[in-house]
Amino acid sequence: MSTRFAPLQSHLYAVVDAAARPERIYPLLQQSGKAFRSAYAGLPEEALGPASLFVIPVDDTGAEWFRELDRIDLYSPCLSMVWSYVDLDSLVTHLQAFLFADIGDNMTALVRFFDPRNTGAVFGIWGEQIRSIFMSPIERWMYRGRHRDTQSITNDAPASQRTFRSILIQFDQADIDALMAHTEPDELLATLIETDIVDGKPAYCERFADFLPRYQQAIRWDLTEPADRLVFCQHTYRYGMSFDRNPEIQNLLSGHKATGESLGVAIKRISGSVWEQIEYTRDFGTVEA
Repeated sequence: MSTRFAPLQSHLYAVVDAAARPERIYPLLQQSGKAFRSAYAGLPEEALGPASLFVIPVDDTGAEWFRELDRIDLYSPCLSMVWSYVDLDSLVTHLQAFLFADIGDNMTALVRFFDPRNTGAVFGIWGEQIRSIFMSPIERWMYRGRHRDTQSITNDAPASQRTFRSILIQFDQADIDALMAHTEPDELLATLIETDIVDGKPAYCERFADFLPRYQQAIRWDLTEPADRLVFCQHTYRYGMSFDRNPEIQNLLSGHKATGESLGVAIKRISGSVWEQIEYTRDFGTVEA
């Protein structure tokens, strides 16, 4: 069954991934005075309660609750702005249809397209056909995510030519790998923040921009395991981005893969004097005599 939308005035909604900061976000939605809906209603994920995915109408972007939500999004990406022809309940129902993908072996997985850090990547993995169906009732989807500036996805198709219908989304292994590769840097960065290695106070885009070259440096050393990449990045924060220029570190990294040993274990064999030398080079730019 399909439905075609007649040209109507669009409404503005906030799609809010409250899992980013449930203790702050959910009270704001309650304080807004607006009726809002959980996109997890009727699903097992509904048990997440205040950490669910919510959709709420926005009449005034200058309202204090919305301004505070926008501030939270700067540091903990959680907010997408959506202009749509349809009413609140219809939009929620539409979004629910895209929450899960068939990943084979009679399994499904939640696809977090609503996490602003993932939106662009998921849209790319979906491909043009699914993306077109997803955007059918939507005029524009805007998000910040990892970016300093707001990103915008616009539906340029005439409203009379849009088809809103159910669709089965399937991800093959290449799709799964692509999504995992995209989300891994954010996951490792979150671990570094939780362990106080990275300062969580700067805006997310600044933290991510500082982290990404470290992560890419780990990949250039052919570190394939997330745990090894995490250890490498930890050391770039402690000893500087150039710590891997030390000959002993280079030898360890070059031969690491052949041993099958985790980097976390192997790097403990580096002597204290080597780390002192690396610190000296970091601080003074020369090798200590």
